[in-house]
Amino acid sequence: MRRAMLLLLILSSMTSHAAGRWILQSNPWVNLHQRLMYQTRFNDAADPAGLDAAGLAQWRKNVEAYRAWIGKRHPIFDGGLIALNAALSQTSGASLPPSIPKEAADVLNAAMPLYRIAQWQEDDRANRFFIAMAETLLANAGEELALEHAKVYGVPFPSHIHVDVTAYAWQFGAYTTGDDGDHAQTVMSSIDPGYQGFGSLEMLLHEPSHVIAGADSGAIGGDLTRIAKEMHVKTPPNLWHAILFYTSSELTRRALAKRGVTTAFTPSMIGMYTHGFQSFRHALETYWQAYLDGKTTREAALRAIMT
Repeated sequence: MRRAMLLLLILSSMTSHAAGRWILQSNPWVNLHQRLMYQTRFNDAADPAGLDAAGLAQWRKNVEAYRAWIGKRHPIFDGGLIALNAALSQTSGASLPPSIPKEAADVLNAAMPLYRIAQWQEDDRANRFFIAMAETLLANAGEELALEHAKVYGVPFPSHIHVDVTAYAWQFGAYTTGDDGDHAQTVMSSIDPGYQGFGSLEMLLHEPSHVIAGADSGAIGGDLTRIAKEMHVKTPPNLWHAILFYTSSELTRRALAKRGVTTAFTPSMIGMYTHGFQSFRHALETYWQAYLDGKTTREAALRAIMT
């Protein structure tokens, strides 16, 4: 009875905050799922703190069961994993909804008591701190940046952005799903250095951009596909993603500069140049920058980049 009451207490501590079109929350079920999923695939997530030898052995047994269930599926592209995360995101009680697959529910139910012994409090503390900072930045500059992104891409920015703040968020610390262009479901790490401080503002614009722009469709991918066909060239892989990074980096830099922040923010694009985007640097800083500066059209900029 005491164990059940403690579990109810910890689950009831879930926090949810709204900042305009963004809703950010720290949800124990999502955090548990993301931690298990990360550990099954990448094997370098820390085991939960505060577990004795028996508890640690049971935790690792749960990790193996989750690994067997997930297999090689990817949370961005697999419909079942997308639905699972969305369902967990809406779960606020101690019981999982019936929509959760039995294989996953069995592991989550077995692992939750181990997770809540100590690790959930630590994760939730970091998540709450992240949310407190991010919602302040969004309240001040979020809507301005959403409108600027919409202007650049020529389509409305998503108006419903649900953000689950977690310790772990797949391979790169954040990902987003959504296929109607208006609703984005984002998972974002509170402990990854790339998503903290002023960087959180940039990434809370970059991530939702994924539901309006893709590799070969949407605001950027669709244009690139059409232009490549007309010019009889191939679109460079990841060019669309480089444009998304550059856009959010530059627009966030401008918004922060207007507010007196000139040295404390490092645009994520700077780091991305050393992670596969170096070949795009000249074209982006020349042609896409000219478009962002209002000196040319989006069409002309994309055609110049593709030349």
